[in-house]
Amino acid sequence: MKKFLATIVLCIALTTTMSVASVWAEDGITVNYEGNAISFDTPPFLENGITMVPMRAIAEKIGAEVSWSASAKIATVKRGQDILTIPAGGNIAKRNEQDILLDMPAKVVDGRVFVPLRFVGEQLGLNVVWDRETKTVALTEKAQAPKKVPVVQYTSKDKSYSITLPGENWSEEYSELENTIIVDSTEGELTVLISNFKKQDVAASGIQTAEEFVKFNQDSAYYAVYAMGSVTPKSITLNNMNVMGADEIRVEENGVVSKAFFVYAQTEQYYYVCAITGKEELYNAHISELQRALQTIK
Repeated sequence: MKKFLATIVLCIALTTTMSVASVWAEDGITVNYEGNAISFDTPPFLENGITMVPMRAIAEKIGAEVSWSASAKIATVKRGQDILTIPAGGNIAKRNEQDILLDMPAKVVDGRVFVPLRFVGEQLGLNVVWDRETKTVALTEKAQAPKKVPVVQYTSKDKSYSITLPGENWSEEYSELENTIIVDSTEGELTVLISNFKKQDVAASGIQTAEEFVKFNQDSAYYAVYAMGSVTPKSITLNNMNVMGADEIRVEENGVVSKAFFVYAQTEQYYYVCAITGKEELYNAHISELQRALQTIK
């Protein structure tokens, strides 16, 4: 009787081995990640309609960390903030310490840990698509929802315009001028200044054209800034105003470099002066987003 049972066990073992080997030879499964084929030293196979793949090859391709505990027979995959543990032969996996039912237990074949591809991919944030005709599994990253960036809106005292700045690290400075907004960054020396002027008031002071307004600001109002450094004409388009000119000024004093970006623009009723100034490092870090913020002036 014992010999008969031993023979049955041996036959089952041989049948299982032959079955797996046969599946490998016939399946010819291709796995792509973001359109690029993944190479396997031991090929994937189908078992009961589920694609099984070598865990390490998949994990490393998608940028995950993988480890295998031979004593506990548990595979651990870490990707970003997610940690997935899969026991060989078990039906319960864990994702961030939460139990999840496996659709197929992991198994060790020829020294490789094979895991169900769809389960692992989806638990680690991937889209998994199976093409039956080509026997191809496509793995792609799920689109991430854009992060909401906090913004702060500032309005001039005369209520004639407002601007919305990105982030929350801003502090409005007091200005005696009803038409001027001055905002400083709490990160360091970085300032945004906006002023508008009614065209009829400007004309009454003797400035008749947009060109004269720009020249007045360059030669008189902000002469000290322009005279201190090197001036580079710039180009910028604002969808809410007609730009008349723009300059970037680089000033170096006592080994400290500062920059200023001036924009002169107009609407039907107003002229605008927009200035972004600060120490070079902070200026460079924020100038692009602050230039985009000028689009919000309304």
